[in-house]
Amino acid sequence: MTAQIPDQYRYEGEVYYLVGLDGEPIYKPSDFGITTKMASTACWRGYQMFYDCKDGALILDEMHARTKDKIPVNGVTPSESVDGDHLSFFNTFYENLGLKTNFTGSLLLAKDFITEMYVHMGFPSPDAFRTVLEIHVKDGNIIEVKDLSEMMEERRKSGGLIKPSQPESIDTPDIEDWVKDRFSLDYKSD
Repeated sequence: MTAQIPDQYRYEGEVYYLVGLDGEPIYKPSDFGITTKMASTACWRGYQMFYDCKDGALILDEMHARTKDKIPVNGVTPSESVDGDHLSFFNTFYENLGLKTNFTGSLLLAKDFITEMYVHMGFPSPDAFRTVLEIHVKDGNIIEVKDLSEMMEERRKSGGLIKPSQPESIDTPDIEDWVKDRFSLDYKSD
């Protein structure tokens, strides 16, 4: 297993990674009739989404996927290559989608990863970042932003991590639960 590539969010000009989601998934390629396949061991789901928090709204800006489906999304025809720093295991690229989400729920967005907390399994834990924001959204509109960075620092100090770096034991149920947790983005906002 490998650490997974998270979705990216641009908030106030900075790039953040999605490390938690409370609510229905925002968008995924299947919402547009696109079937993906594993792109890499670092991307089992076969896609990466790029959002922009712009003018108080949550906008899907880009979608990169490994797929045979080359269909337009929101009037945008995908390309099979893009300029810039993009991962080579995707073969379909949608840019400038400008698609406002209808998402209602909360997102945990993080930046400033702490290298010593890297776990080679699933998605990173929110407490593995120095900067963590909780963004509350209703019908695609950002209604509140909370800075949880200090709370994550306290968790690191106390050892009460959201996603432990290893299973509690080598017993099969503990390992299965740990793997499932590492690949999940589910969390409950306070």
